[in-house]
Amino acid sequence: MSPEIVLRLEAVAERLCTMDSERAVNRLILFVVIVGTMYYCYCLYYASLRFEENNWNSRPAKKIDHLYETDPELKKIHARMTSETDSLSSEVTIVTAYFNLGNLNKGKRLGMGGYTPERYKKWMGVFGRIDNPLVVFTDSAEIAQVFKELRSQFAAERSTIVLLNRTSLWAFSLAPQIKDIFSQPGYPKFDPNTINENYSCAMHAKFELVSKVIREEMFHTKYISWLDIGLYRAVVDEKHIFPIGVPPGFDENKVAYSGQHKFDPTLSPYQIIIEDRTWVGGAMFLARPEVMYVYTQDYMRVVEKLLAEHMMSTDQQVIYIMFQPNFPYQPRVEIQTYTTHSTDDWFYLGYTIKESWDFGLRRSVSILRFLHSLL
Repeated sequence: MSPEIVLRLEAVAERLCTMDSERAVNRLILFVVIVGTMYYCYCLYYASLRFEENNWNSRPAKKIDHLYETDPELKKIHARMTSETDSLSSEVTIVTAYFNLGNLNKGKRLGMGGYTPERYKKWMGVFGRIDNPLVVFTDSAEIAQVFKELRSQFAAERSTIVLLNRTSLWAFSLAPQIKDIFSQPGYPKFDPNTINENYSCAMHAKFELVSKVIREEMFHTKYISWLDIGLYRAVVDEKHIFPIGVPPGFDENKVAYSGQHKFDPTLSPYQIIIEDRTWVGGAMFLARPEVMYVYTQDYMRVVEKLLAEHMMSTDQQVIYIMFQPNFPYQPRVEIQTYTTHSTDDWFYLGYTIKESWDFGLRRSVSILRFLHSLL
């Protein structure tokens, strides 16, 4: 082959390589543009959601004063709150619980993950840094010891750890009935919501246990809050201690929740269950004791009514159902939602409370640094 032909072939090969490189660059640019456009649209969509008005919170609070004369237990609670108002702390008593249900098919991604006892134990670590009065219920001596060690840095009276047999609870006594409902032909299958009857029971136990804390005077504060073990999972590796207070703009005649989706008043109870619909996130709810007591009683009555109608899921579906305008039993107190309208606000209430504290702490540190610089 002559040198000229070789040179021409090399030149052609070089041009082809250059063209391939240009095509690769163009493809990369096109890919970046497409991804960037999609992300931009995603940001615009969620930004637009945040401009939505939270119309739900414009609903007036329902007063419960008239119930004091018809409900002896509520009257007793109110009398205590009134007589001890000067001695009760303005803090929030945190109530939580852990019942070992084994591995749960929850939170999985591509078949990986899930909620395991080991994962819950890791999440429990944050309770060693929450500077609030705490009441913990568990049926595990091991977990009771874990919490005892976690809370050892706080004064003994700030932690109450209750070891019990979960079969003694109203919520877990419902397990056989819930299992029968979940076994109905054609009943929706959302794991674990409508498959694991004990998971459903654990969700209902939140309300029973909060009610127990109030009725048995296991608190000395002006506010009560349920807190799931895993709510503060994102900050479990932080080191600083922080308190949980009332959220900004809190209405003392309502129960505070994280708002997850916009409320749809047209849904039927069965539709909420078969479509696994949610309105608020059940990981945290907060109220003053009288309001919280009425709310927990209403919730448990609705659970009983749904069971009688052969329907059940988790607390999030029950709450959505009980506030439907056409549901036969109407709750006697209102919910106040905290949300960014992003449809991913499962834990927003808890984190907005913590952020308020963090912001105040950062501000205090900045002022101290400034004053120190003047010395």
